[in-house]
Amino acid sequence: MPRFKKSVWPQFALAVSMLLPFDSILASAQDAPPVQVYLQQERLQWEQPPYIEQGNTMVPMRALFEKLGFTVTWEQETQTAKAKKGDLALSLSINKATADVNQTLFYLEVAPQIKNGSTFIPLRFVSEAAGANVSWEEATRTVRIDTTAADAKQMIQRLIENMTQSSTFTQKATSITGADGIKKNDVHVTNVAMNSDSSSATVTFQAGFTVSKAIKNGNGITISPSETVLYEFTGEVYKDSAGQWLLRTSPSAMTYVLKEKKPFMDSN
Repeated sequence: MPRFKKSVWPQFALAVSMLLPFDSILASAQDAPPVQVYLQQERLQWEQPPYIEQGNTMVPMRALFEKLGFTVTWEQETQTAKAKKGDLALSLSINKATADVNQTLFYLEVAPQIKNGSTFIPLRFVSEAAGANVSWEEATRTVRIDTTAADAKQMIQRLIENMTQSSTFTQKATSITGADGIKKNDVHVTNVAMNSDSSSATVTFQAGFTVSKAIKNGNGITISPSETVLYEFTGEVYKDSAGQWLLRTSPSAMTYVLKEKKPFMDSN
């Protein structure tokens, strides 16, 4: 791939941008086709249109929750939406970049917000918390939500993958590794042992981490990668009355065993 001098392109881009009228740039953004959302084969209709915020599709809160089968309540004092379906409970608050899913905390890239009098929430986060698959088609600006029932082991694997993205799980990993900074690597479900009536299971999965430690030097303290570790976790899951697979064991209570530990340089 050819290389270019770094100084040329910013100056060129600046010159071009100065030549373009601001109104034409704004019109170009406004002329983008509307975001379409499909739940299975149904194109969803909204009183307020979805929009993209920092790469996240934001949609009206109540309409999405109800389409996914949740009942919704609104607490005006705290500006918090609480949604429930079977044993699954979600809580999201306006301008708060965390969400609670059955007492497991997640960071949100974009907080819920009020726009044109409607509450908007991040579509992907809520849909995946409900066990759905979400895909994005850039060419048509289309989001597809797939709630097709997978087999139990696929649903459990999806549950575990989502759980390992939570801040609650990250805090546990930080605690057991003694890290000053941590990065989650691969996650693999290695065993799902169903009970006799297939209504609950013991799940074993492995998660790898790059662990960073604080190091004092002449310039103060730097945090640098020091080792990679692989842990095996075990927890219980169950199927509720709505057919959803949920955690019975919270991330903070899962048992774990250290399987592998390497200096960071040896792992590359």
